[in-house]
Amino acid sequence: MQVLKDKVGPSDSIFHRMDPRAKLVGFTLVLAAMASVRTLPAAMAAFGLAGCTLLGARIPLIIPARRAVMVVLFLSPFFLILPWTHPGGPFMGVHQAAVICLKGLAMVLTIFPMFATAPFHVSIKALERLKLSPRFVTLTLLTYRYLALYAAELETVRVALRARGFRPRRDRRTLRTLGYVIGSLLVRSFDQTERLYQSMRNRGYAGHFGTLYMFRPLSRHDWSKAFFLTVASLLLLVLDRWVVGRSG
Repeated sequence: MQVLKDKVGPSDSIFHRMDPRAKLVGFTLVLAAMASVRTLPAAMAAFGLAGCTLLGARIPLIIPARRAVMVVLFLSPFFLILPWTHPGGPFMGVHQAAVICLKGLAMVLTIFPMFATAPFHVSIKALERLKLSPRFVTLTLLTYRYLALYAAELETVRVALRARGFRPRRDRRTLRTLGYVIGSLLVRSFDQTERLYQSMRNRGYAGHFGTLYMFRPLSRHDWSKAFFLTVASLLLLVLDRWVVGRSG
């Protein structure tokens, strides 16, 4: 059975040493501010802030770069659609597309310092310490774990199909084979869910997962880092409102 591993960078950055609870609260405020900006200067500032936090986290840049390429490919159609559909004309359409693209890139890059600087189960337990629903925490942990498991199952089926000489084509046989594969995965997933439920009951599952990580009281450094992230999010909003006021 495949074990899902956290892709965590070096453990000596300022965000690795930050308490997960303060880190989640601070970065959530930053993400909310990034999602709220509506002007190009504020979106550029959000992208710069995301880059600064990424560098501060000392995460290998290859993984965020791959995600950034995927985000650009996903958002690039806005540059083809908005110039022809925006009420303000082509220039405003390109402007709006640039804002959307920069916001999306900034938010995706910010998620890495938020979650990749601590093991995922520790971050999720921090959410429980922040009084989120234990059911939500459990569901998130199980989803995180079994997405990788089902991806491994799909890869196993793909290798088995290739070993049997299957090559996808645009015909009815390919559609029928893919239907069989999807049905087989669904049946196997249901069986695994039943086995998981029974094993959890046998082990005395009482509504939450334990962890060896010990949460300590927030230190002065944790409060200062959370304060910095809060101020950064407020400055983003102030810059955005200031630009809107000048253009209005």
